[in-house]
Amino acid sequence: MINTTSTRLWDSNSNIGSPIHRLDEFAYFGNDLGSVYTKEKTTFTFWSPEALSVKVKLFATGSDNEQGAKVIDELPMNKTADNVWRLEYLGDHKNEYYTYIINFKDRTVETVDIYAKAVGVNGNRGMIVDLKSTNPEGWDKDKNIFLNSPTDAIVWEVHVKDFSHSPSSGITEKNRGKYLAFCEHSTLYGEGIVPTCVDYLKNLGVTHVQINPFYDFGSVNEAVNDDSFNWGYDPKNYNVPEGSYSSNPFDGNVRINECKQMIKALHDAGIGVIMDVVYNHTYQAQGSFFDLSVPGYYYRYNKDGSWSNGSGCSNDTASEHLMFRKFMIDSILYWAEEYHIDGFRFDLMGLHDAHTMRLIRKALDEKFGKDNVILYGEGWYMGTACAFGTEMANQGAIRSMKGVGAFNDNMRDAIKGSVFGACDKGFVQCGASAERIKSGILAETGSWAGEASQCVNYASCHDNYALYDKLILSERGGTGYCERFDYLVSMIKLSAAVVLTSRGIPFFLAGEEIARTKFGDENSYCSSANINQIDWENTAHYADLILYYQGLIRLRKKLAALRGSNKVCDSSSFRFIDSAMPCVSYAIDFYDEDIKGHIFVALNPCDYDVRINLADTGLSKDTKWIAVVNKHSAGTAPLMAISELALVESKSALMLLDEAAYKAIFKR
Repeated sequence: MINTTSTRLWDSNSNIGSPIHRLDEFAYFGNDLGSVYTKEKTTFTFWSPEALSVKVKLFATGSDNEQGAKVIDELPMNKTADNVWRLEYLGDHKNEYYTYIINFKDRTVETVDIYAKAVGVNGNRGMIVDLKSTNPEGWDKDKNIFLNSPTDAIVWEVHVKDFSHSPSSGITEKNRGKYLAFCEHSTLYGEGIVPTCVDYLKNLGVTHVQINPFYDFGSVNEAVNDDSFNWGYDPKNYNVPEGSYSSNPFDGNVRINECKQMIKALHDAGIGVIMDVVYNHTYQAQGSFFDLSVPGYYYRYNKDGSWSNGSGCSNDTASEHLMFRKFMIDSILYWAEEYHIDGFRFDLMGLHDAHTMRLIRKALDEKFGKDNVILYGEGWYMGTACAFGTEMANQGAIRSMKGVGAFNDNMRDAIKGSVFGACDKGFVQCGASAERIKSGILAETGSWAGEASQCVNYASCHDNYALYDKLILSERGGTGYCERFDYLVSMIKLSAAVVLTSRGIPFFLAGEEIARTKFGDENSYCSSANINQIDWENTAHYADLILYYQGLIRLRKKLAALRGSNKVCDSSSFRFIDSAMPCVSYAIDFYDEDIKGHIFVALNPCDYDVRINLADTGLSKDTKWIAVVNKHSAGTAPLMAISELALVESKSALMLLDEAAYKAIFKR
């Protein structure tokens, strides 16, 4: 059946500013690509307009190294009037595996279906799957975590294996580093007093986890259950969960079921799932399933015929070509619908064209409601072999991409120094970059962002040094990674206060709140699991730091004026208080439903205390304030009453609410 909605979305006339590839003339707009299973028949539909003939090769197993391995049959496909190859395979053939054999003018190749929804071990054969049979118990009642505004999200970035690989996670040994680790509860560190894993996340208060790639990737051998590790930014089969995180990668059903169990367990805990997706390049260039299916179409090439390499991974995909654009949108919708994904983070989003990102936003809005599914990505400016004039999805295009956000590298580097200089210092170390901090507090709405929800503010992520490691390097020359240095912990608290009191979407690396270390490893993408794992023992050593993050999160959830939704920005006034320098300080006058109130925030990066005259906020000197954040504590409990003069301790944040607003908000 042709999907008429897709036809409208893919209309090449809307492809303004992008070149039309010669094969776009043969683009297919149906919604049935891949294999579609019923008990009566399985229908294969495949797009390869230059193929002379195509066969479906069927297997009993996902590889030749399994018991019962054999070829079942080879069946010819027929080319149809709508430029696809199609085969109706009669009978119930659930769990059979398949590839396509394609005969071109100059060669014959065998490939996996790029639309495969299930695969065998290591993803070298597609599998006919009954998706309903993969649903865990209660899946029909599973609910997405959708928020009123993307700025209500608080995102914790984690890797499936990092999450539970360490014995200190309290996870049963068979599930460590697996999807099912997210399904265990009452997990405790040590002698049973500190919760870990999902129970820990519930206590911490984050609204979403962003999970590093968990589609099928090519850099880990799924057939060997060992400690092999990779971040997973090397896609092999986009529409299938990674097998090494499952209990049985040889059965194509298991990884799907256990991935869904992971997502349901997080939803049951009230936590949304943001999927890290990598459509800008593939695991390999020549010989990839895309390259084998339609040679020369799905990628960008330099004028000399070499592969475009803006990604640094030896290939750049061509989102501006209609059928890769279609693939991206189909794939995103599939994960959102079949797996109940709540948001997507786009790796190297700046390599995609902006029009494709707008269409992804539109397609999700039509299915799930406006801006309910969160979208953001890396909006870096990157060179790639795209036609001159093509609008790329970088920070410069964010204002034109409503409902799509980008990471704020300005805030990242302003907080603790450039990621490109290990010893470079930022605001929390020495007070540098105060003006850039101000820009980030306003969610870059004075620069590249059109609204606060388009800005993701953060100090650390999986890339580059963990925050504690960066501080160790810049302050101590890289010695003592496993030691606790309280003056560095104060800097982490100040960093957290900057991010969690700023407008936009706050984001932090899993374990930032327990001074996580990777022992100075700047690029741990293929380092050992022991280097990358979260050491849950730190929850005991840094309980005060966890409590500080918890408190800031509780405050942010209570105070919409901090978050900066469009509604809040329209109904509040914001002003920086320059007389409070060297602190970065600001005041917000806000209306929250029927409550009129005032917030004062001061961020002191200095090695000495600073006193601020609260009359400089523009309010009456008789205004009474309640402190809810200081150097030692953060949360909704009152710390002290303050009037006239505020003391901001060294390397710390201070947040005050006027007394009337405090009583109204926290007592209601």
